[in-house]
Amino acid sequence: MISSLNIKIKSHLVMLLFSLFVAGSFIFGKIFAEIIQPELLTFYRFLLGALILGSYLSYSRKLSRAILIRPWRYFVLSGIYSVYFVFMFIALRHTSTISTSAIFALMPFSTLILDSLFFNKKSKTLIWLALGLSSFGALFIVFDGSLHNALNFKLDYGEFIFLIGTIVYSTYALFQPRLNNGENLLITTFGVLTAGTVLLGLTLIIQDKNFTPETIPIGLIFLVIYLAIFASIGTILCLNYASNKIPGTNVMAYSLLIPFWVLLVESFVKDGLAPAYTYIGIVPIGLGLLILYRNS
Repeated sequence: MISSLNIKIKSHLVMLLFSLFVAGSFIFGKIFAEIIQPELLTFYRFLLGALILGSYLSYSRKLSRAILIRPWRYFVLSGIYSVYFVFMFIALRHTSTISTSAIFALMPFSTLILDSLFFNKKSKTLIWLALGLSSFGALFIVFDGSLHNALNFKLDYGEFIFLIGTIVYSTYALFQPRLNNGENLLITTFGVLTAGTVLLGLTLIIQDKNFTPETIPIGLIFLVIYLAIFASIGTILCLNYASNKIPGTNVMAYSLLIPFWVLLVESFVKDGLAPAYTYIGIVPIGLGLLILYRNS
């Protein structure tokens, strides 16, 4: 009983790190979104992540033939990851970090709906209530606190693109446990990063795009390193670990923290405060997270 409780606590701490890593990718990604193609940036983050993790696995002799078992699984999971990250950087070119982080907070509710529709997963009414409440707060921010915007589904291009990417990403926590063969977490992560590198490399070749950015400022190099180590290896490890220990809906619930981190940073680094509707919308998001936390 105590061991099971410790595993759950550790899983929640891991997902707290996940929320910080993802929030950082919004904040730092916005800075360089205009100077590099989203597909190219995602390709390099996956490539660097695969090289770092692959080197470690080879050096520690943990790389085994287990990675060759049903390799198509890694392409499914990396396809989900690739779509999300590419769409995120496209969106950051057209909309704010607060708006994109609020859309990301819709992911747990999307996970819940998809889990119910496709896998007939039964969830408690309290979970539906908590995620519904959080989604209301997120949508309140996305639609600028305007009922007129909500009724007319008024989204800018970036918000619409990222909404699609977020819905796709919400399937990761559903498929990962079902595609896992009990491999080491690092093996799975390496497989996902490698498959993602191949998929994005082929995409760049098909589109006849240059593999070298037009400009390479030092900040961009640090961004790729951050994305490769923390927002790629880190988040995949967090998801892979927690997805096998706690329900998928609870895993994705930690995305509700991301608007808080982004808003906190934005409030400090920018001259003025965010619009009032942002702070109003953040309240139901927080209430939903508290309900889920107590339920866990």
